Amino acid sequence: MHKQTENSKDGEKQKLTAKEILKEQWFLTTLCFHAAPRGMAFHIFESVKLQVSIFFEFIWMINYTLGIAERGGPWKQFFWCMVLFMAAVFVSTVSFAYYKQSALPRMTPVLHQAFRMHIYERTKNLDLACYDDTEFYQKFILAAEESDSCIDRYLETLEIYCSGITTFVLSLGFCLAMNPLILLVTAGNLFLSLWIAGRENRLQIASRMERLPYEQKREYQNRVFYLSDYAKDLRLYPGMQEKCSQDFNESQKEIRRIHRTYGKKLFVYGSIREAAGTVYLEQVLSWSLLLYQVLVLHTLTYAAMLSSLKASSYVSESTKAMIAGWKKAAENAAYVKRIQSLTDMAPSVISKKNLPASSHPAAFDLRHVTFSYQPGKPVLHDISLHIGAKQKIALVGYNGSGKTTLVKLLLRLYDPDSGSICCNGTDIRDFAVESYRHSIGSVFQDFKIYAASLKENVLLDISRHTKQESYDVEKALFDAHFTLQDHRLRYQIETPLTTEFEKDGVNLSGGEMQKVAIARTLYRRQNLIIMDEPSSALDPLAEYELNQELNEIAQDQTVVFISHRLSTTRDADCIYMMEQGRIIEAGTHEKLLAAGGKYAGMWKVQAGLYLDS
Repeated sequence: MHKQTENSKDGEKQKLTAKEILKEQWFLTTLCFHAAPRGMAFHIFESVKLQVSIFFEFIWMINYTLGIAERGGPWKQFFWCMVLFMAAVFVSTVSFAYYKQSALPRMTPVLHQAFRMHIYERTKNLDLACYDDTEFYQKFILAAEESDSCIDRYLETLEIYCSGITTFVLSLGFCLAMNPLILLVTAGNLFLSLWIAGRENRLQIASRMERLPYEQKREYQNRVFYLSDYAKDLRLYPGMQEKCSQDFNESQKEIRRIHRTYGKKLFVYGSIREAAGTVYLEQVLSWSLLLYQVLVLHTLTYAAMLSSLKASSYVSESTKAMIAGWKKAAENAAYVKRIQSLTDMAPSVISKKNLPASSHPAAFDLRHVTFSYQPGKPVLHDISLHIGAKQKIALVGYNGSGKTTLVKLLLRLYDPDSGSICCNGTDIRDFAVESYRHSIGSVFQDFKIYAASLKENVLLDISRHTKQESYDVEKALFDAHFTLQDHRLRYQIETPLTTEFEKDGVNLSGGEMQKVAIARTLYRRQNLIIMDEPSSALDPLAEYELNQELNEIAQDQTVVFISHRLSTTRDADCIYMMEQGRIIEAGTHEKLLAAGGKYAGMWKVQAGLYLDS
């Protein structure tokens, strides 16, 4: 319930001022005109031209042709008027058809891409810590879901205002010239429509923002049912299907509740708007006034009556359209502002001096490093250690001891809350982030294989398509003990991985995928290699062979690796035993065994399993 209240308040914050709405519209205008200037100019031209055509067809032509009939004018005058008019309509129709069927469909994807790239460019350097923030993640999901819709709403709003202003000016001018009294009806309806539209807009935005977290949960549960990552578990554990269905239904229930809560008020406002605006003011009052002028006062001709009725209805419709357009613009501005607040988050992982990363083998000094994902809940406590250049360092400990968090700090995916990390004597916060991260190779437990070729999965970069590049990729795979001679790899390193998009794709085993992930690091030959459980999916013999190979390949590089299998740590220059975010033991394998501490106990348990078997 607390969450619902927070979301409701968040929705209330979306009540933007006119200045804020115009600011976000101007942002979209500059973005769109920069991406497709000619297309946007054509969009505005067609919006204006269409309303000019409608005005001449349904107002000016009615008044002119009926005026000829009432005056008993010559047939020739009527005929040539119709010929010229039909020619103009034909040209206008061809132009509009080209715009609607060709120009607009080609422009819209360009604008979608421009906005998506704007979001990407502004978010690609944000902290990894942002993904631990629920509010950030909700905004990120909103950006992904609403970016295209924001552009579509903007184009629609722009069309509404270009059309509405054109119709309003032409129709208003006609009414002022022919029958100014008819405008009294429109003026009375304007204020009521503005009042109702403002309240409807705020309710709709508040409803959308309150639904967002539940829609996010519902989408997650929906993904679980169709993604291959979950297919095996859902079949082996049917109870989980029921649990996911329950969670999905609960989210649906909350979304329906929110719809009911806001729907009642929206129904009331909508009923008032439709009844007052359509039936009484526009129909009854307009016809009553015009018939009185024609039949009683005799101040209007029938041609003037019909044309002024049409013109007044256009004034009213264009006013309502612009009010609805403002409502849509306000809704769109709320989304854009929320997306902009995401992209405006200043990354804390920034460089103080923007220095290039060192090309020498990395040596690290961690001094009193403390870190927490959430305030007041430290994961690492006062960590101090030294990693010498070209040393092989092992981090060991039970799950949750802080090993992976520590290497994330070394990679500068996060910054410590206190203390410092120095590389070759320089605080890593002084290095240019991209340059520093590029100097480190890493393999994490949760590495991903992409729906791309084997070569691209090793490169993780744009291929240069050179023989040397292909040779280096093959060598990295060979060093990682990946077998290219497998009969399934019909195209060798060009073989597509996963069968999601390619019928000739190959699904690798867990061990094979891990070897590909290791090959990524070996391909780059960075100064520091970080391995987080690099051989967890390999059998003991393959693990032993790979470790021997890695020691030989990386003899001139600094290596930090995490492993639960202590057989991989015995050759390390120094082993750090971690427990509850602290380093409790440090030394070589022999020294730690002799000390008889936690590491020795862990070693005896694992060695005993092999001895018993």
